[in-house]
Amino acid sequence: MQDFHQRLKAFIRDSGYDYKSLSLEIGQGERYISNLLATKSDPGFSSVVRICSALGITPSQIAGLTDQIGIAGAEIDKRIVTAQAERILTAVTREAHRKLNQRGARPLLDDVLTWWHQQGGKLRNFDALSDHVDLYKPPDDRACLPKPYRIGAQSHAAQNFGIRTADHLRHLFTTFDKSLSDDLRRAHVEAARGDPHLSIQEADVTLPGHALPLRFIYKRLLLPVQDSDGSTYVLDYSQAVE
Repeated sequence: MQDFHQRLKAFIRDSGYDYKSLSLEIGQGERYISNLLATKSDPGFSSVVRICSALGITPSQIAGLTDQIGIAGAEIDKRIVTAQAERILTAVTREAHRKLNQRGARPLLDDVLTWWHQQGGKLRNFDALSDHVDLYKPPDDRACLPKPYRIGAQSHAAQNFGIRTADHLRHLFTTFDKSLSDDLRRAHVEAARGDPHLSIQEADVTLPGHALPLRFIYKRLLLPVQDSDGSTYVLDYSQAVE
């Protein structure tokens, strides 16, 4: 049985599009479809609808469901398309969480980005990821350093720096040199404004019991998120470079 990505490849092959032209047609970067198929990542709700519209198919068809609904131009019932796309995304999200729990390992950057995109930046369906990320309050103009709010028990800071509380991480930041502190604050400001921030970081950190600083090299993903009460945070998911 074909999966979503195999079906998408087949529909594209039968259409007048190549991967680049379809990516541009749905308002994405020219490598969006190539990356989607190569990494087997999951598109968000709006992308599913735009892909189906461009290819002239229904969400049922791309999901491999039997209750297919024909669509043609202005005859599309947007409520039906929306309902079908939501069904697909619910199944995709459930499968992503199943794979993550089954793997029993740290999530991948793609797992975190997919979750964030599918949830629209909201802190929901968060159980599989919560232990692996740290949350920060958004920076203000007066703050010289990020403001830790919650530390995940399996996050990079907890596992590599021995951090257990937000106060502990706040104190560790005060030991950073100015250039590292400025870079950290700048990245949080950008993320808080709504722009995901992905970077490779090198940090020399002096940990308790060590006379000299230790060098850590890691990938850092900062994402703007919002809880059910409307409070905003910056989510930090970091992963050591192997």
